[in-house]
Amino acid sequence: MIQTILVACAVVACALYWTGRLFPRARLSAWRMVAATMQHMGAPERWRALAARRATPRTGGGCGGCSGCASNCPPEGTRKTGSGRTAGRG
Repeated sequence: MIQTILVACAVVACALYWTGRLFPRARLSAWRMVAATMQHMGAPERWRALAARRATPRTGGGCGGCSGCASNCPPEGTRKTGSGRTAGRG
């Protein structure tokens, strides 16, 4: 019985995760509903701030639009393209 509950919780958690990854608009609207509900219920400010932060869309940072290297990227105009080799050298 306990194993069934644990497996069901894991399946639900995975389904929620992948739904949020594959359908970001659905994730954002769900967090907006959670934030509004928390606002009306008088939830603690920290929880409301967390829900409001998750309800705002994120823009990809970093060099290629990903957020993996946002703090390590050089300014936009100084990026090098290619493999670092110049034409004519080999």
